[in-house]
Formats: sequence, C-alpha cells, structure tokens
Amino acid sequence: MRLVCFLLSLLIAAGASGVAAADAGAPGVAAADAGASGVAAGDAHAPGVAAGSEPAPGVAGADAHTPGRREDCRVCGMYIDRYERTSARLTRPTGSSEPTCGVACMLRIVHEEGTDTFSSITVHDWNDGSVVDAREATYVLGSSEVPDMIPNFLAFKSAEDAAAFQGAHGGAVIDFAEALEIISPRGITNPFRIQPAVAPPPGAFSAAIAYGFLTRDDVVIGSSRKDPQQFISGRPGQMRAPKKLEVQTQALVLNYGITDRLAAFLSMPYVEKHGEAYQKDPKTGAIRSEQSHNDGWGDLDLRVRYNLWRTAYYDRFFTLLTGMTLPTGGFDRKYIDSPGLQLGTGAVSVTPGLLFSARWSHLWLHWSGTYSVKTENSDDYRFGDEFATGVALHFTPHYDLMVGVEADATLSDKNEYKGKDVENTGGTRTNLTFVGDWRFWNAWGGNFTLRGSIGLPVYEDLNSQRMGEATRAQLGGGFYANVVVSYTTQFDLL
Repeated sequence: MRLVCFLLSLLIAAGASGVAAADAGAPGVAAADAGASGVAAGDAHAPGVAAGSEPAPGVAGADAHTPGRREDCRVCGMYIDRYERTSARLTRPTGSSEPTCGVACMLRIVHEEGTDTFSSITVHDWNDGSVVDAREATYVLGSSEVPDMIPNFLAFKSAEDAAAFQGAHGGAVIDFAEALEIISPRGITNPFRIQPAVAPPPGAFSAAIAYGFLTRDDVVIGSSRKDPQQFISGRPGQMRAPKKLEVQTQALVLNYGITDRLAAFLSMPYVEKHGEAYQKDPKTGAIRSEQSHNDGWGDLDLRVRYNLWRTAYYDRFFTLLTGMTLPTGGFDRKYIDSPGLQLGTGAVSVTPGLLFSARWSHLWLHWSGTYSVKTENSDDYRFGDEFATGVALHFTPHYDLMVGVEADATLSDKNEYKGKDVENTGGTRTNLTFVGDWRFWNAWGGNFTLRGSIGLPVYEDLNSQRMGEATRAQLGGGFYANVVVSYTTQFDLL
C-alpha cells in the first residue's frame, strides 16, 4: 500500500505540472488512464486545433464560468481553447451557455437533456470555422480526420460540403437527428480482464495506479475442491499440503494513442505474495502451518493494438493485439516447487491475439482471444503456454458511469523443469467478474475515473500429481478484487 500512495502522489504531481505547462503554452498536458489488467484510454482527445482555424465566439457575460479560468468540457474535462475548430456551444433560455470540446460531447448532453432544453446549439464549420446552427448542420462521421475525440463527428454548413469532404476522407454523411440516434454515453468502455478493440484517438494519453488483491484457499484436484486442513488430515500419507495464497499487486499503467488505429500499453507491477502451507509431523501426526513471503517488482507488460477494421459509425471494431512481457520480476530457485510464489517468469513471453468490440446504444460488448508463448529461463524452468479468451458486457446509463459483467477462461499447459513436465501445474480456470467505473472529477484538461471490480472462479479443472499415498495439488477458489484511479487527457508525444 505504501507504493500505491507513492504512485498516487506522482499522478497528482504529474497533473499539476501538466497544468503549468499548458498555461505556459507548452504543446501538451501530462496525464493518464487504464485498468488493472489492462485498459485502453477512453473518451480521450486527439491532437489539438489545426493551424489557421478561427477562434470560437467570445463568451457572453451570462456564461457560467469564472473569469480568467480556462473553460473545459463538462463531459470529458478537456480544455475548450485546444479544440476551437470542433467545439460546440449550448445556450439555455436563461441566457447562460456552456461549451463542449467537440460535437460528440455536445450530442451526449443534448441526448440526455433534450433539444428543447436549449434555445441555441451551435457548432463550427470544419472548412472555415464559421458558427453554424447544429440542428441545420450536416455531419461526417468516421472519416480519416480525427481532430478531437471518438466518434469523430465533423460539422459542415451545407450537405454539399459534407459530401465533398466524405469523397476525399471517407466516412458517413448524416444529419443532426441521425447523429442524436447514433451517439452513445461513452465512445469506449474499458474491461478489466481483457482489452477492447477500440483504439484511442491519436495523442490520447492516460495513466493509472491500480491495486489488486487475490486469494486462493481451496485445494483443487481436477474439478473437485477440498478444504486444505481436511485434505491433509484425512490422508495419512499426505505430509504436506498448500493452505493459502494471497497476492497484492500495485501497478502503474500507461496508455497512448499513437495514431487513430495504433495504441500502446505498459504496465509495471509491484507484487507482494504471501503463501501458507500445512506440514505434518511424520511421528506424531501433528499439523503445523508454515509461511512464505516474496515481494518485489513483477514482469513488465507491453502491448500494442492495431485496429484492422471498424465501421464509419464507430460501433464495430476488429483489432490485432501483440503483447510481450520482459523478465523484470525475480525468479527464485527457492520457489521451484511453488511457482505461485514467483514474482516473474525469468524469461520473455510473447502474446498475439485478436480483439472485437461492438456497441448498441448504451451497451458495449468486448471479446478477446490470445495465446501466450513462454520461453525457458536461465534456471531451466519454463512456464506453460496459455490460451485465454474473455467477454465483457458493459452498460453505460450516463457518460460518467459504467456497470458490467465479464467472464474469462484460461487454459494453461503444464510448466516444465529441465525438460520434464511439472505435473501439478496447468489446467483450466473460468472467472466471473462484476465491474464498474465512475468518472468523478474533471481537472487539468482531463478527467479522473474511479474503477473497481470483484470476481471469483466459477469453474476450475487443475492438474495434480499422485505420488504414492500423497498428492501434489494446486490452490484455487477464493476471490479477487481491483481498484483503479485513472486520469485521462491528451497531448502530443510524437
């Protein structure tokens, strides 16, 4: 937990320094986002306004904002002055008005509150920056231009201009009513157990600190679960048995949108492992508990996603995933017989995979399939290859809120030591996870999100090894939980 507090202070300091840099005219604001197992940046923004765009109209005296304070978008927190070419403005009958960074955020507010709530809704023509009535404008969605966020709505004052732009840059031409039907509260949701196929826009940068807890406290032989104490006491020849494993993980997670189709992910975990085992006295039969601890850095996780295909409406995505872990975590020969206590694998692993995401109004569906190839380390130990698949179903009742359920399964080969299978390793685990997130604070040109999950294995079929009257078995059961605080914004790294 000390590391969590330290990382949180770094996150806040980075945000504060980013504000100073932005106010001084620096090209970008430092920031953040992501999930415990990997989360891609959400409704973050792409690079700012193109040179030569005209500024938005001045703020009326009735506008509800503090003089001297940079206006930001209440949906995503992004600074309006960085997106003047795509910004919109909503004016109420009282005369008060508020800006949004782009058309998508404007549509989310109008969809929630209704068009009759506003006396005026204006956008900017993409070609010349002139102010246009949003209800009379024509829009191009899903073009090769991604100036602010996803989905990338661009406004035009005439249908002819929109059609000409579509001919050169692709996408779909729609009117205001169609845009309201298409918009969803979130341009992306981020699963905990898998990664989404939706790539963030170019320049979207996010960072997060994540805390995870896992406990396993059942002996599992095949698909049968047994209480560890009953397992050792009920078997005269069973001199030793695993009792419990607890793992606490604290991680710094970074995401960056390199292009509108290419995104990078990095996770650096610090792991604290605590194991307990029963030991039986061969003479008296007395059973005592032994404890083991292993703390330190885990393996560095790197992933790159490339979006192979998506619809112009940003509601279907198919993406290629390539991942790699680097052996920054320790591998200790002391725990050769207890691989669950190892901090790392001691070798490089490579993980190719395929991702699919789909959206229907307020619902998001994500699917992934990956295969991890492990290599042998310098101690002649090789962790088993893994095939993993998962599905996530998320409901977004509001742009600030997501709730959902996820299911995933992993099929692991047996580990190998000096070329021979380690019989009591590998097997199948299937998990069910309940997830949610809350975007609770807009600050520093971005937004903070609190994310959480809790889950448990619903089916396990694990390998074991019979040795005379004893059985070498694995631990299973228990539960796991994660808490993540993330910050998402946009700036240019490249």
